Amino acid sequence: MSAFRLDVVLRLRRLAEDAARVRLATSLAAHREAVATGESLRAAASAELQRLVHLQVVGSPAGALRDAHDAVEHAERAVLAGLDRIEAAGRGLLEARSALADATRRREVVERLRERGREAERRAADRREVIALSEMATLRHAWTEIEEALR
Repeated sequence: MSAFRLDVVLRLRRLAEDAARVRLATSLAAHREAVATGESLRAAASAELQRLVHLQVVGSPAGALRDAHDAVEHAERAVLAGLDRIEAAGRGLLEARSALADATRRREVVERLRERGREAERRAADRREVIALSEMATLRHAWTEIEEALR
């Protein structure tokens, strides 16, 4: 593959890696937000449970106890939904991390190919230079031999 094509592919791979980094950052922010929401939902569920316990201890009317019990159930469902969101955000985070690792690996492969190509070109240029110097030395030697033969 030509050096120009490798440079184009490398630019594309770097863009893909940058996009994967952005996706990872977005996924990380979503995961942090889901965890914070989950913590606030757990705190709200705990507060509702404490309210229910307090109403039971005080001896409140049945309607208030039923409302408090329903609030606890609702809060527990919200906590479960929050845990599902945390799990989904965690999966998204792992997928984004994997995508970044793949993009980085692909970029590194193209960089190694480009460096190998440059090294092969340097070696070829060195060989051409050695061949040119060898030909000049051969010509000088031949001219020297011709001049000595003519004397």
